[in-house]
Amino acid sequence: MLRNALSRLREWIAVDDPEDRIEGSGEAIVSPQHRRSAEAERELERLGELSDDHDFKNR
Repeated sequence: MLRNALSRLREWIAVDDPEDRIEGSGEAIVSPQHRRSAEAERELERLGELSDDHDFKNR
């Protein structure tokens, strides 16, 4: 019983073989709801500045 518990614990803690891993870009994976490109972020900032200028001129 103790041997089985230790075996399961070793399997649970074991690190995957690096050759079996899937290679990626190294960037964090985020929810699609929060994923935006740098270009989209710049465009949103530009549009926000335009709306701020428009609001200021209308006062």
